[in-house]
Order: sequence, then structure tokens, then C-alpha cells
Amino acid sequence: MAMAPRKPLRNKGGGKLGDQRTKAGVDAPDKGASGIHTLEPEEGELFEHDPADISPNPMNRRIGLRNMDEMVASVQRQGVHTPGAVMHTKLFMEKYPEWAEQVEFPTRTYILGPGHRRHAAALEAGKPMLAILRDRWAKDLTVEENLISENNDRDNLTPIEQALQLDLLRQRGLTTEEIAERSNYGSKGTVTRYLNLLDLPQEIQDEVHDGGLSQKAAYTLSTIKDDQDKNDSPAAHTLQITARGWMRDEGLSAEAAKNRLKQQTAARKQSKPTSAPKRTATESADVSRGKRNTKATAEADKSGKSGSPATPSIPHQPDGSAPENTGTDDDARERSQEEARLLAAKESAELRDLACRLLIREEKPAGASELSSLLVNAVLNPSEWKPAAERARIWLSDLSRAPKVINATATAYFQHIAATGDEKFKRVAALAIALAANEVRAAQADRKWDARDRAHLAFLTTSKAAYEPTEYEQELLDMTATATK
Repeated sequence: MAMAPRKPLRNKGGGKLGDQRTKAGVDAPDKGASGIHTLEPEEGELFEHDPADISPNPMNRRIGLRNMDEMVASVQRQGVHTPGAVMHTKLFMEKYPEWAEQVEFPTRTYILGPGHRRHAAALEAGKPMLAILRDRWAKDLTVEENLISENNDRDNLTPIEQALQLDLLRQRGLTTEEIAERSNYGSKGTVTRYLNLLDLPQEIQDEVHDGGLSQKAAYTLSTIKDDQDKNDSPAAHTLQITARGWMRDEGLSAEAAKNRLKQQTAARKQSKPTSAPKRTATESADVSRGKRNTKATAEADKSGKSGSPATPSIPHQPDGSAPENTGTDDDARERSQEEARLLAAKESAELRDLACRLLIREEKPAGASELSSLLVNAVLNPSEWKPAAERARIWLSDLSRAPKVINATATAYFQHIAATGDEKFKRVAALAIALAANEVRAAQADRKWDARDRAHLAFLTTSKAAYEPTEYEQELLDMTATATK
């Protein structure tokens, strides 16, 4: 393929390039425009080159080249007007020996940095590739960073492709802070949200890459962990796939699906049988005496002192009458049952608290009619205001859903929100207070549930939180329903 003439980087006669021009005979009238273009480009020089002599870079983490028809047509009309970056292939392979075997065309003069779509379009259109020589990247071992930096602002890279590109730096042992700094991705948190996508099962990664699942929702799924606190194990992947199925089939948000998994886990823990209560000193002594009596009876039978099986004696009852029931066994059972009930109540309250937080985080937590209905109880029961306001303040502060007020009481906190005039903040604050008033009441383990508690649980169940009542709560609901009949 005939290459287009290449212009020198500097004006005629200047420095090293000027000397090379003289040696090449560029200024001689009979040389025309061919002499200078036989010279090797210098570092940072812009030049055109045959794309068939440029190899793709194995570090490029693009899964596919998309929307190529439009780009090929553009290159056919006006050529490659945005340069890619290239390095000498031999130098790249020398500085990155771990990637050398993966270079697709090791005999080509150059290897790409950024610019794979432009390179492919130039090949398809039969046009030269506009490039800048960047050997310094290979010499400084900064190819990965520059690939990321150049691609960071390109909207045709999917979140998975960006995560794979960032993973190159993680493979070199860089921390998330270092990756954020070198890749220009802003913060450690941003890098983590990308890299966590690579911990998801492949089928969910494919959905993210294809655009069927947002990066935000995928990151939430990636925070679902197994019993060993791992998010990339087969067990964690099973949970993540289950949650994704609920999102697809029931229209749940990722947070709601994650919340449901937590509820199910807690319910399973509640249903496990508790260990047998420890024996009291009296019970242990009775058992020991029983063993001794049984042994004595057996010895008596062997000695023939009794022609018939001996009736075992009852401790402390010489006349053979039945012992008095001291109530020890019943008391122990009652204590065990009460402890189990209190534990179930506590775990259920923690799950409801999580569901309330999830609703407050939603952009549109409740409609006007729902909010009015919820607020009625809080307004009509002023004695509930103080604990409800404090719980609501904690929720809002933890979730950063309202302006921060340092060291403020609940009253001062909500007065500040009211004074801002921000309708969105005020609606979120009102919802938080209404939910907190109902939740503080429902969490009291020493009271029976009533219709208000049922309504509170029904709201959590039918809302975006998609709450699922625990076994303990289902029993309370049944009791409440029976009492109202």
C-alpha cells in the first residue's frame, strides 16, 4: 500500500532532524518528497503508517469492537483524523516479557497502545493509520495506565471492559488508591465499584457488558457474600444469581433482592434447633443417683435376693410415694422458650430496620397518599415522637439522605431540615419519622401486635423493600388476625 507523505515534526534545518534531512538528501531537487519519509519517527512524533504493519496489543481489554460500520465509513471519507499511539514491538516485548507470547504479530514494526477501533477501521477502509510514537510508555512500564487513561473518556467502553483494563494494574500489585491515581478514575471507591464487577458470575458480567444490567445494580449484587464473607465463591455466585432472578422476574431492585436474601438467611438461623439447656445441679444429682440405683438393682437381681425384678427406689421418698414436682423442669423450659422468643424478636426487628433504611434510600420512597397514611399514627401519638425522631435521625444520618447537622438533637435536626425549604429532604424526613414511629413500637418484645403493626409490616412487604415476614412475625400476624375476628 502506498503511504501518504509524512511531514517532519520540526521546521527544516533544526537540530537532529535537520542533520538527518541533510544525510538523507532531502534538500536535493531530485529527491522530491521521498527522502525524509524514509527516516524513523522520533518519540512523540505524529506520522502515518501502514496499519498492516501494526499489531494489536494483548493488554487491550476490549471484548469486542462495536459500531464499526459508521467508523469505517468515516475513515473511508476522510481518513483517520484522531491518532492512535504505537510503540516498537520489539521494545514492548522486551519490557513486558510476560505479555510477549500473547502478541499476535510479533514481527510487525509497531504495536498499538490506545486506538484499536481506529486501527481496525483503517485496515477495513484501506487507509493509512495516523499514529504518535510512544516508546517512552514501554520504557517506563506505564502502558497499562495510558491505555486506561486514553480509554477512560470513551463512551463505547462498557463497565466490564473498563474493569478488565483496571485489573491490569491490580495484577501488578497496585492498591486501589494507586490504581485510582494512575488511571485518573478519581477515587478508590470508583475503582472498587468497577473491579467488584469481575467477582460476579460470568452470566451476570455478560448482562452488564451487553447493557442488560446497570453498573450500579451489578455492584450491589457483587456485595452479596456467602457465609464465609466471600463474594466470588460458588456459594456467593449462587446467591447473586438468585437475586438477579428476582430482579428480572419480580421487578425488584438490586437492594431489595439483597435484602430478601438477608431475611431468608436470618429465618434459616431462627429455624435451627437450639442446643439442649444445661442441666441444673439438682437434675445432675438426680441422674447420678438414678444410675447408682439402677446399678444396685441389677446387682441385687444377680445375687438372687429378690425373686422378681426389684422396683427402683425413688430418691428422698422412703415410703415409695411419688416425689413432689419442684417445677425445675418447667421453669427451665419456660426460660429457654422466652430466650428463643426474645432472640427471634430481636433478629426480626433488625431485618425490619434494614427494610426501612432501604425505603429511605429510594429516590421516590412513598407517594403522597401513602405518606399521609403513615404519618397519621406518628402525629396522633405525640408520646412516640422522641424515640421515633431519634431513630429517624440515625437512619438519615447514616444514609446521608438529608443535610448533615453536627451534634444536633433530633428536634434541632428536623428543625434544620424544615428550614432548608427543600421539599425532597422534607418528604424523606417525614417518611423516616413515620416508619420509625411504627418500627419503634413494633420492636417492643413485651407487647402483643395489633392492627397497626400488621399495617406496618404490610407496607414493608408491598413496598420496594419487598420485605418477607420472618417465622416469628408470621406467628404474631396469625395471633393478631385471630384476635380481631
